[in-house]
Amino acid sequence: MRDACIQKYFRFVLPTILLLTGFGCKRGPESAPPPQNEMPVSTSKLKNIHEKLPLPDQKPIPPGRARVVLEVVKVLPELEPTGNGPCSEAPCKTEVKITRVMGYGSGFNQALSEGQQVQAYFPMSVKAGGGRPGVTAGKKITADLQNSLNEHDALVIHSYTLFD
Repeated sequence: MRDACIQKYFRFVLPTILLLTGFGCKRGPESAPPPQNEMPVSTSKLKNIHEKLPLPDQKPIPPGRARVVLEVVKVLPELEPTGNGPCSEAPCKTEVKITRVMGYGSGFNQALSEGQQVQAYFPMSVKAGGGRPGVTAGKKITADLQNSLNEHDALVIHSYTLFD
């Protein structure tokens, strides 16, 4: 019986003690900390971002929108025949040329390029009013555009300011 206890001791207890105390574990020399005068190398993905970060005075671009600088090529004279909204009294559609793409909000899935000419739709018309400046051919504006559902539809201008 005594031999069985000793045998159990050597079979279970001794290996457990050796494992817990780290027997057979070799530790290599600890690496020296990097010198303080060297900058640590960043493994961040930030260095791979090519998009310009917004300047402090710029508002972030909302999801589903793009911020661009546009030059109004011409105001399309057609009025909406139905309803009594602003587009039945003044034109709402324009032909614009993209002069600069400032950035995209998440979910904006339409590619825009500088020099591209597209149709733009002003939901409140191109006429000045309600604190909005009027839009005429030749003016440059900074605008937030919304995706059009169809590739051939006009881009909707949600907000704009005259470009200096």
